[in-house]
Amino acid sequence: MSRTVALLIHYDGTGFRGFQRQKDLKQPTIQGSLESALSSLHDAPVAIIAAGRTDAGVHARGQVISYIDTAQTRTLDEIVRGTNAFLPAAIAVRSACEVSSSFHARRSALSRSYRYSMFIDSVRDPLRERFALRIQKQLNVAAMRLCAQAFTGKHDFAVFGQSPTKRKGFPQPSTVRDLRLAEVRQVSDEVYCDFTANAFLTGMVRRMVGVLLLAGENKIEPDAAAAILAVRSPIHPGAAAAPQGLCLTHVEYDPGALQWPAQQQNGEYYGKDL
Repeated sequence: MSRTVALLIHYDGTGFRGFQRQKDLKQPTIQGSLESALSSLHDAPVAIIAAGRTDAGVHARGQVISYIDTAQTRTLDEIVRGTNAFLPAAIAVRSACEVSSSFHARRSALSRSYRYSMFIDSVRDPLRERFALRIQKQLNVAAMRLCAQAFTGKHDFAVFGQSPTKRKGFPQPSTVRDLRLAEVRQVSDEVYCDFTANAFLTGMVRRMVGVLLLAGENKIEPDAAAAILAVRSPIHPGAAAAPQGLCLTHVEYDPGALQWPAQQQNGEYYGKDL
């Protein structure tokens, strides 16, 4: 007998080559580190499935992974504590729960949410810049909000990235996504860009933020976003925003699919550290 276990993962993506394991083992990945830790804990090879494959340098505080526990010799609490003992300090398992055998961290997900963080400061701040993009001048946040509105809804987002499931020799996967939320707000000197969609293309959020920044710097009109989106070619004004400002914040599943411990609320751990 075996069971399926889901884990909530937080990580600082700085220094990692993204989530997905790579053939080049000289550059660490989040997936490679997690599978190595779980394999050491269970004394057997473990392969994991993730809700989202974050790019190099991107962070997460709401990543969900699942794997098959064939031995069932560890309690959920032991899995959390034991896996963390084998992980580097930049990655942490925050919670664990047993799920249905049909649960699949990626395919069962209803939506993913990301936040891109930036702050306005003319002088560099090394501590803040690890997790946010520093902007040296004030932004036209109202223009950014108007620009973001064009992204919401079901569109072909090919101009902003490619499908993470694209494989050589296979038909081109769809680049249509349903973006349910694209919101920009400012709190003091910090600006947040929040996005929720059924799924995202590789590099999609950072490229959308790149366009939003052009609007915020008054380099394009807010209504230019609709025209950019309609091009459906990976060529558009503005560069992809730097990865350190991006964080996977939450993954939504059917109610009851994940039963985190009582301390767990809305993808965030409340209470003492595990």
